[in-house]
Amino acid sequence: MSKTASVQQLLAAEKKAAEIIDAAKKQRVTKLKKARSDAEAEVSSFRQKRQATFEQFAAEQASSGDSGSVAVVQQADKEIAEIRATANARKDKVSDILVQLVTKVSL
Repeated sequence: MSKTASVQQLLAAEKKAAEIIDAAKKQRVTKLKKARSDAEAEVSSFRQKRQATFEQFAAEQASSGDSGSVAVVQQADKEIAEIRATANARKDKVSDILVQLVTKVSL
């Protein structure tokens, strides 16, 4: 009977060990799932913060780019107006010089 009791005790210990191992595996899986979900939440939060920062930067660049391009266009228009004014002021003088050069015949 002691052999049977020993075998029964061994089987019970084996069963208990299997239950402990199963519980440990389930606990490990649970911890891994929690860690994965925590990591995904952290990555999502980080991604949202970086996206917000990027969008703010892009908006600042777009608004400063608009004002910069407006300033360039205004500067170009001003320079064109100055060139036209200079050309109009010197138009008579230039035409006189051209007439003199065309009508002057050198022999």
